Parts: sequence; C-alpha cells; structure tokens
Amino acid sequence: RAPVTPEELVIFRERLRRDPFARNLVLSADGTTLAAFFPTEEIEDFPAFVTGLREVLADLEGKFQVYTYGPMLYEEVAHRYLTRDLPKLMVLAGIFIMLIYYLGFRSRRSVLLPLMVVGIGTLWTIGFMSLAGFALSVISIITPPLVLTLGSSYSIHILNQYYREARPDPREALWITHAVSHVNKTILLASGTTVIGFASLLVTNLRQTREFGIATSVGIVSCALLSLFFFPAVLSRLRPPSQVHKKKILEGRLSRIMETLSRLVIRHRVLIFMALLAITLGFFLLIGRVQHHADYITYFPPQEKVVQDTYRVYEKLGGFQQVYITITGPEANTFLRPEALRQVSDLEERLKANPDISYMLSFVGYLKEANRVMTGSEEVPDKRSLIRLLSTYFKVLTGQSDDGNQLGLLVNEDFSRLTLSLRIYDSAGKGLIFEKNLRRLVAELESAAVDTLKADLQAEIWGTCLSFLTVSDMIGRDQRVSMLISLLLVFTVTAVAFRSLRYGLFTLIPLLTGIMLNYIFMALSGTPMDMTTSMVSCVAIGVGVDNSIHFLIQFRRQLSLFPESIDKVLSHTLRIAGRPIVLTTVSTVGGLLLLSLATFRPIIYFGLLVAMALFNTAVGSLVILPAILSIGYMIRNGKAGVPAGAMRLFRQRS
Repeated sequence: RAPVTPEELVIFRERLRRDPFARNLVLSADGTTLAAFFPTEEIEDFPAFVTGLREVLADLEGKFQVYTYGPMLYEEVAHRYLTRDLPKLMVLAGIFIMLIYYLGFRSRRSVLLPLMVVGIGTLWTIGFMSLAGFALSVISIITPPLVLTLGSSYSIHILNQYYREARPDPREALWITHAVSHVNKTILLASGTTVIGFASLLVTNLRQTREFGIATSVGIVSCALLSLFFFPAVLSRLRPPSQVHKKKILEGRLSRIMETLSRLVIRHRVLIFMALLAITLGFFLLIGRVQHHADYITYFPPQEKVVQDTYRVYEKLGGFQQVYITITGPEANTFLRPEALRQVSDLEERLKANPDISYMLSFVGYLKEANRVMTGSEEVPDKRSLIRLLSTYFKVLTGQSDDGNQLGLLVNEDFSRLTLSLRIYDSAGKGLIFEKNLRRLVAELESAAVDTLKADLQAEIWGTCLSFLTVSDMIGRDQRVSMLISLLLVFTVTAVAFRSLRYGLFTLIPLLTGIMLNYIFMALSGTPMDMTTSMVSCVAIGVGVDNSIHFLIQFRRQLSLFPESIDKVLSHTLRIAGRPIVLTTVSTVGGLLLLSLATFRPIIYFGLLVAMALFNTAVGSLVILPAILSIGYMIRNGKAGVPAGAMRLFRQRS
C-alpha cells in the first residue's frame, strides 16, 4: 500500500532513493518523476481504450504533471489524423483537377466528365480496398488522392485529340472513334507502365507497401478503362465543339510556347547533353549521402501531446528501448564461479560509462546488491558458497515477483547463460535512438564484450529494438530491387511496343534524369529514405514514363512525315505532344503537392518527391529527350557540325 503517515512517507522515499534498481526505472535520477508501467494485451479498439485511459488520468491532471507514452497512444493519434486527412486531400485534389481542366480546355464538359472518370475510378479503388480487407495506414492513405490525381492524365490525352479532330457536323460521330484510336496506344502503354511501377512494390517485405501497390494499380486500370470507353461514349452524345473553340485550344498560348521551346532545344542541344552528364556525375557523387530513417516519432507533428510527453519522459528517465546481451558459458554452473561473474561485472562497469545506456538489469547486479546488504561489500562474492546462497534468494525473488518473466530472463536454470537487460536512448538528442547512432552503439557493445570477456564466454546482442536496423536494411534493399524490376519491365514493354530496343532505351532517359535529380535533392536537403519515400522511384518510373511514351509515339509519326528534317520533326512533335504533356504534368504535380497539407511527414515527403520526380521527367521528355534524339539523328545521318570521330563511333555501335 501507499504510505499513509508522514513517517512512512519518509521511509518510503529514502528506500526508493537508495534502491539502485529503482533509479531511472520507477524514479528519475533527479527524484522529481515517478513512472508506472502497464503492459496490455493486443487491443483492437485502441481509440476507445485511450479514451478510457484519459478518463482515469483526469483526476491526476489537476494535481500533477502527467505524461503518457506508448505505442497505443501513437496508434490512436495516427488513426485520428488518417481519418481526418483522407477526405480533405481528396476534396482538394478534385478541386485542383477541375481548375486545371478548365484552364486547359475552357468548357464544362472538359471539367465534369474527367472528374466523373477519376471519381468513379477512385470509388472503385476504395471499394476494392474494403473488399480486400486493406486497413487504412500511413501508406494506404495516399492511394485515393493518388488515383484521383494520376488517373486524370488519361482524360487529358483524350480531350486534346478530341479537340484536334473535332468535326462541326454532329451527325459525324465516328470522328470521335478515330480521335480515340490515335491515343489509345498512348493510354494503354502509359497505364500499363504505371501499373508496372506500382506492381513492382509486390517484391517488398512490408505488407502495407504491397497493399499500396495492389490498390493503386487497380485504381490506375479503372481510370484507364473509363477513359477509353466511358469517356468517349459520353462525348459522342454531346454537341461537337465549335471551330472557334477548337482553334483557340490548338493554337493558343501553350502551343506557341511549345514551338518556342523546340527552337531553344534545337539551338542548345549540345549544352543540354552536357547538363545531362553533369546530373549523372552529381548523382554518383551524392548517392551515398542519402540517409535511411525509421524514427516514427518524427512522423507526427511536434506539438502533438504524445510527442512532447515522449521527449519529456526520455529526458527524465532515459527512454525505454530495450537491448539484451546474452552471455553463454561452456558448461552448466559457469556463472556460479566467481571468476566468470567478475568478467561479467567488468563488462557491466564499462557499459555503465556509456551515456546512451540509461538502465541496466542483470543477475550480477542483483548478486552484488545482495552481497552489499549481507556483508557491506559491493563486489562479486569471493566464495562459491555465498554465491549459491544469493542465487537461491534470486530464484525465490524471481518466483515471487510480478515481473517474473523479466527477472527469469536474466539467468537460465543451470546457470550456463546470463542476459544483461539494457535500456538505451539517444542521450544527445534526448529521444529514441535509430540508424547511425544505433549502429554505433551496437558496435560499442560488441567491442566491450570482446575486450572484457574471455574466449570461453560468448556474447550475443539482440532485441526488438534492433529490428529498426533490419527495417532500414530491408527498405533499402526493397527500394533497389523494386526500382530495378520496374525499369527492366518498362524497358521490355516499351521496346516490344515500339519494336525497337533503341526506342525502349530512349523512354528511360527522362526517367533516369528524374530519379537522379531526386536523389541529388534528397542528399543535399537531408530528406530521409523511409517506408514511404522508398516508393518514390517506382512511382516516378511507372508514371513518368507516360510522357516519354507519348512524345516518342508522336516523334515517330512526324519522322515518317518529314524524314529529311529533324528540326521540323521536333517542332511538330513538341507542338502536338507538348501540350498534353504540360497539362498532365501540371495536373499530377499540383495534385501531389497537395499531399504537403497532410499531417504525417512521410506523406508530405512522398508528395513532394514524387511531384519533383514527375516534373523532372516531364522536363526530360520535353528538353533532354528531344536534344538526345536530335544529336543521335545528326550522327546517324552524318550531318554537319558533328565530329567525324563521334559519327563513326555511333555508326559502329549502331
């Protein structure tokens, strides 16, 4: 029971202050903070549980400063933010898409019909997620607004060709069929490669990432099918656009900008090529500086109470991340011998000097404390008989303790194995320890064990805390594997579609440019690689290739019309394909930037990085790819201004 008299309180406080096992466990080192720990079973309705907890703590709030910390509280906050962010992001994405369509085509049909397409596609996606049992998570919350944003690009291609081939006579409805037939290859290829990008996430080890890849793929396929069938069917029932409106759309300011861009690309093609080489060099120099990150606390707003309470608890008590060192001897009763116990004691004294270790629990620690109580000596007993007696007391304590599992972990039945239980934290940052600092600490623990223990005692470091390192390695490995798979599949699909390995390689140039620029930005800005940002490259590959596919399809058509003039080919290609590329890029990039309004930092990072990657791939399709095609054409055809050596080399390799 709690002390009820002043005299009992004095005794209680003195015993608690002097108890070495209470310090930084239930009492802070400065004596100002008490801690209570309540283990729980797995709870499904954690919002209700947290509400009940707060009701219980309400009586204490007026008398004490109460801090609450634990994974359950973070799950409750995450659930609250996720349910609040999802409708907000979807509404904002829908409004932005409507604005872009109106500015691009200046008609009600160009706003309402595409919104119907992506709206139905998004509803189908949410329905699929519900039927498949996919839970709402930090990753899956991105799916509906992402489908809403990315699915809008297919309608832009339909509308652009719709106005280009519009006929004034409403009885000639077949022209819509011809218009769609000119872009159906673009849409099929673009949606197919986008699905490849998301489907490549199936090779990852995180279940949430795989569910995200599946659900988003379903959404992309839904929007593509609706664009190819539902959208033209509705357009065929409407009055054709007027010739004045058609001319305004096709010969407007954006088309004139594309013509100007084509002249700039042709004039500065060599400079653009040199810029690509500089980007490649910067990528290889900076790729090693991209950091991996698993600190889930930083995902939440710093002003959130559970975040502030967590840092306060860590500041007072030194955190609660657990690491274990298990030491195994060569035979039974190894750790009833004084010489073996002294080695473990020396290891513990060395570990206590490490500021990142806030608490240590061990059999040797209990043994030394019991020896202090009985003999006044705080050392390991010299006599085996006393060690056996004290070990018997420890066994009794283990059996009677409410925390018997924890104490029972410290030594096995035959005393051939001991385990040191360590609580660790980032002493410099007063928070959880992750990644680089955790690796450093593990290396220090291994070094201390090797230096202190003799060869017959083997030490092993383990604990769930070390899973952060496994997750970090897994994220990096998954990111590399999925990116490689998506690149190979995109190359294969485009090479088969174009029936040309060369054109398959051309489609990768804008993608690689966007990915390299993203990695350069992450390295320079310190943006970490975590479970959401690791998906950026696959998404960028699957979505970013759409622009290069559309450009190359139109490039080949124009090349067949003007085989003797690469300048005219590029000018016509940019004027025809550039407009939908710019509109789709503005639509998708703007929609993704809206993710920066989310609460969680990973979602913000994801939106910013994918938006940047897609913008870069669009620039690669409109600037770098035309420059490369122009230089390649001139080399193959031996045009003036190209060095003879370069021309011979290109021909030999071709």
